[in-house]
Amino acid sequence: MTAKGALATAIWEGDRHLETLELALKDWRVAPAATLAALEADREKLRVVDQLLFRFIKLQDAVGLRLIPATLAALSEPFEDWPMIDRLNRLEKLGFIDVSDWSRWRETRNRLAHEYPDAPDVRLATLLAAIDAAAELAGAYRRWRERLPPLSG
Repeated sequence: MTAKGALATAIWEGDRHLETLELALKDWRVAPAATLAALEADREKLRVVDQLLFRFIKLQDAVGLRLIPATLAALSEPFEDWPMIDRLNRLEKLGFIDVSDWSRWRETRNRLAHEYPDAPDVRLATLLAAIDAAAELAGAYRRWRERLPPLSG
């Protein structure tokens, strides 16, 4: 696949996840749950949070697995042998991403994998941090898209 083809595929995938993520964020902001008990008692809020978290994870995957290498390839960067941190550092220098934000989003994602059945406050804090991170990632992805070279021509 050409560099432009890989970039087009990465954008298609990212846009798909972004659209659904932003709809879920909008639904959440209309009526966020104040407590974990309130969230767990409301099936609609649970559906929104599930969709939000799923698309947060999927957008991270789309960026990490597809958009990062596709962007570097489109910019003719010799990234193939670079570890992820070097790719991220180069993209930060080029104005595409903030490495500390990326690291924080990954850490938040990792915390989602842990259940805390006896600590509802921790569970709620983790969910709320992930929702905030999802909104940040959505904004970062939009800004990234604006910086990309044109696909036509």
